[in-house]
Amino acid sequence: MTLDSEKTYRWVLLRHIEAPDDPTRIHFDLLLEDVKVCRSWRLSKIPYLNGPFVEAISSSSHKLEWLDIKEKAVSGDRGWAKRIKKGMLFDSLPVVETRSLNLSATWDEKDVILEINKNRCRVRTTQI
Repeated sequence: MTLDSEKTYRWVLLRHIEAPDDPTRIHFDLLLEDVKVCRSWRLSKIPYLNGPFVEAISSSSHKLEWLDIKEKAVSGDRGWAKRIKKGMLFDSLPVVETRSLNLSATWDEKDVILEINKNRCRVRTTQI
């Protein structure tokens, strides 16, 4: 069950550098707009259209303001985040969090399916 199938939602992909809890010092945060926060996943790499799955670990929710920020220091001296991609979601997130999502979205101005399955994420075209 979804919250509102008529509304569009936003998503962003942030490049997060110098995060003290990240041994590689760089990762990517995928933020999906939800009602009052963004549900978030830490990605090991940028997913490429019709590319392979990338590692995606569910992380704590982010404030909605991150959907509008282009670049900013992360609070608590936790590095720097810069938006590298943004788009729209045409599906709302399920009320109950699940380990598998297939969401209609835009990616580089193309209609796509954003898949999050357990600890993996990929972006694929809607037509094969």
